Amino acid sequence: MSKFAIGERVEKAADEHEGGVVIAVFPTADGNFRYAVDMEGYGALQFFAEEKLVVHAN
Repeated sequence: MSKFAIGERVEKAADEHEGGVVIAVFPTADGNFRYAVDMEGYGALQFFAEEKLVVHAN
């Protein structure tokens, strides 16, 4: 089961905690998950491994 769900707000664990919204979840061949995140201010999707993301701090 993936750690984050579609529509959930997340932040990058490093690099000044830039935030965005998960728009897709992809299972990998090795049983992990990757996430397509619409990053605020970029206008493009970025893809992250699960360990590179944290829940958005309100």
